Amino acid sequence: MATRTVVSGSDGAALAVADFLANPLLIPTKLKKLLENQFIAEALLRNAGANTSGIFAYTEGDPSFLVDDIDELAEFSEIAVSNAARGIPKVVFSTKRGKGVRVTLDMIRKNQIDDVNKQVTALKNSFIRTNDRAAKAVLGNIPTFPVPTAWDVTNSRPRRDIADAIFEISQAAPTVNEGGSDDEGYEFAADTIVMNPALMPILMDNDDLLKVYRGNIADQNIAYVGALPETIHNLQIIVSRAWPTDRALILERGTVGFYGDARPLTFTELYPEGNGPNGGPRETWRSDATQERGMALDQPKAGLWLTGLVTP
Repeated sequence: MATRTVVSGSDGAALAVADFLANPLLIPTKLKKLLENQFIAEALLRNAGANTSGIFAYTEGDPSFLVDDIDELAEFSEIAVSNAARGIPKVVFSTKRGKGVRVTLDMIRKNQIDDVNKQVTALKNSFIRTNDRAAKAVLGNIPTFPVPTAWDVTNSRPRRDIADAIFEISQAAPTVNEGGSDDEGYEFAADTIVMNPALMPILMDNDDLLKVYRGNIADQNIAYVGALPETIHNLQIIVSRAWPTDRALILERGTVGFYGDARPLTFTELYPEGNGPNGGPRETWRSDATQERGMALDQPKAGLWLTGLVTP
């Protein structure tokens, strides 16, 4: 048999709705690929591992130093043992979420592949939105830092605002009552800024950013290139449509908090909804997506919300 050259997605064999029934793993496999690395929580928080009980016990605000200083030792003196202090003990419970999509006998008979693809895409988008909303609710407990001038106003200084936020995070420290000392900090170092993509064109038109690209690097000017750089003040830029448009989050990724799964994101194979032929009395088959996840902040001062970025 002669070989067939495939140079685009439309050159391969056409997929029919009936193929989803013949291979019940097609839809869950597609959903799994579409949802890989799509949740903002997995980009900003560290993975605390599986926890089948769904109960996550943790401490908030653990100091970064031992409770005792390092001793000066004379010859033959005993080396003392110390320990790290703990923050405030807290507990968070996981939340189970899920949704399914259907394939009907009519879709199969009429080969309505577009309708199936739209459902799969809508389920993917809904899962991302729901997870990002949950993450945003948790991250909403991070302290706020209102900027003096909104970024869409003349003479605003987003570079200065971002630098001030980085400084505030670096200076975060536990009080003496929280187990800290006068010269002790949490040692946080911000490395990420998260914002709504609607803020991107505002920053691209801001004179405070544009003035950096003058002289012998004018060819890198944001207005000329048509895109923001990959970093601002060495902060990696992450965009999320779930984010509010009037604020941006600056944080040390993986330090500010954690997530853990009592049930990882799971998809069922396509199965008939009822007994009998043709998918049962409704003539439908379905695939379900479920997840049970808990999220919490154990170092909320490792981040800072810049607020008031857009005029009301």
